[in-house]
Order: sequence, then C-alpha cells, then structure tokens
Amino acid sequence: MKKVLHLSHHYGCLKDHQYICNELGLELTSNFSVWDTILPKGVFKITRKIANDIWNSNEDLFKSYDYITTSDTAPLSRIVLENIDKFDGILNIWVCNRFDYNMETDSKYTELIKKYSNHPQVNLIPYSEFERFWLGRKDIITNQETIRPIGLALQEPLIEGEDYIIGFDGNYEFEETSGDVLVSRYHNDNIFQDSKSICESFGLKAQHAKYRGAQELNSLVSNYECFMIFPDAYSKLTAFELMQLQMPVILPTESLLIKLSRQPNYFFSTGVVPETVKYCEWYNEYYEQFAVYFEDLDGIGDAVQMVKDNKEQIRDIMNTCSQQHKEVTLNQWSKVYETV
Repeated sequence: MKKVLHLSHHYGCLKDHQYICNELGLELTSNFSVWDTILPKGVFKITRKIANDIWNSNEDLFKSYDYITTSDTAPLSRIVLENIDKFDGILNIWVCNRFDYNMETDSKYTELIKKYSNHPQVNLIPYSEFERFWLGRKDIITNQETIRPIGLALQEPLIEGEDYIIGFDGNYEFEETSGDVLVSRYHNDNIFQDSKSICESFGLKAQHAKYRGAQELNSLVSNYECFMIFPDAYSKLTAFELMQLQMPVILPTESLLIKLSRQPNYFFSTGVVPETVKYCEWYNEYYEQFAVYFEDLDGIGDAVQMVKDNKEQIRDIMNTCSQQHKEVTLNQWSKVYETV
C-alpha cells in the first residue's frame, strides 16, 4: 500500500484529502500545523532556513513516504523542494490559496516553484483555475489538471484523540438551529453587512451558521430551506460540501458580486474584477445548473421562495452534479497517485 504524508495549515483540506486517500486505498498520515508537531504552529512564511530545519528534523520520516502532499499553503512544499535530491518519492503541491501566500517578496521561493513546476518528481496541482491564473502572473506553467475539492469527509478523525481545532478565525462551536435561511458565518455576511437581519426583513427565519466541518454542516441541511453566502474567495470548500450535501444555495449574481466588492469593507481575497470572476467556483459549471442567484438585495425573498417552490428539482440536479464531480475528482487523484 502506497504511503502518503499530507502537510497543511487547513483542516478542511486535510479532511477532504482523507476521503480521497481512503477511497483510493492509500495509507495516509495527516499533519495539521495547529498540532505543532512536524510543522511549527502559525508559521506561514517558509524561508529556506525554516524549510531546511524542518527537513533536517524529520528527514527519515519524510523519506519513508512514497508521496508527500502539501496544501493550503503552497510554501510548505519548500520543505521538500529544497531537499528534493534527498527524496525518492513524489511531491504533490495542491495549490490552495495563491502559491506565494505570505511569500510575495521572496523571489528565491518563486524561482524554486518555477524550476520544479514540471519536474518528474513534482506535481504542481491548482485547486481552482484562479490558482493557475495566479501562477501564470509569474510565468509559472503547470501541465497538471486542476483538481478541485471533492467536498466529502469521513467521520473518522485525522488522528487519535483529535479535538475540534479547525482554524484561527473564530469559535464555530456547533449549534443545531432551524429556519428558512442558513447564513454564511464569514466576514461579508457578518461584518460588511448583517445578512441575517436582511433575511428577517423579508419575514424569513435566519441564523448564522455555526458548525465545524462537513459532518456538522450535514446535520443542519434538513433544518433549513437554503444556504446564503456573499462570496469572499474564488474557491471555498463550503461550495463543494454544500453541493455534495444537496443543500440549495442562494447568492448574488456575478455582476452584483463585482458591484459589492467595490464597496468599502467588502472582502474578497485578492480582489475580483470582470475578467476574473469567471474563476469563482460559486458560478462554476455545476452551480450554474442549480444555484439561485439574485441581482439585488431586494431579490433575496424571491430567491428563497424559488428554492421552496422547486426544492426537489434543485436537489435532484445537485445530486447529479455531486456524483459527476465525485467521479471526476477521484479519477484525477487516482492518476496522480498512480492507482488507476
């Protein structure tokens, strides 16, 4: 059985890939930086020295794996890239939050990614087409297909005795609530505007979502008619989790998103413009089949009603899309790990 080590700052990426490796029959070890074991907690700027220090402290461990996969953030790959001559396996760099996150001024790192972008021991894998676009800004080309999150997770913990330590941006302790609209917990629906109150102005019962991971989100699906979000990134695991859970989604049209993004305090990672909005996964080839988009805030009430009137049909479409996406994604990773 092939052995895989997954290094990441992002719990969601680790859970998503745990599902993939389980389906493909791979022996997976996950390492979350928050655990402060192999990876130092909270260190996102991976200098050459830090990369080599981590390698030197764990060289025998690293060399015992057939594959090392890194995800959010890509600079974790530097640990292996700086020592690729000592590693006989394959490095998968699943680029999940701009390849140069917190490394924009480190030209040596950029050169390293460019040098090994199509090396036989390296798979540079964008997790959205935006990541390919962002690589291209620095003339970095990869021949690898874009592999998006599958949006599925196992109930099994990543490690024995694992606690619910998901991220750094808030307390999302689970609350089992019910109503018409489950509202995103992120900045644009809480700080830029109070999306919960906006929904209530239409006579709708709404709550901000509090959950930790796909399994807890799943328990809320039957309690609400739909999920609402004002997007803040080109790709989000939530988009694929909601599709797999067949939870209808309402959100602004691309044109409204661009208009809102120009307002003070609206957050969208790296910014969004008419030329790049096409990369946003909330408007991808799946979502365009089942999402209900509103052209202005006055349309939120009608969007919820449209979901209520067509929920069975919407969920049928989501089921078809989720099965198609699952098949495609597993096939892509099976090629990467050569399990075909």
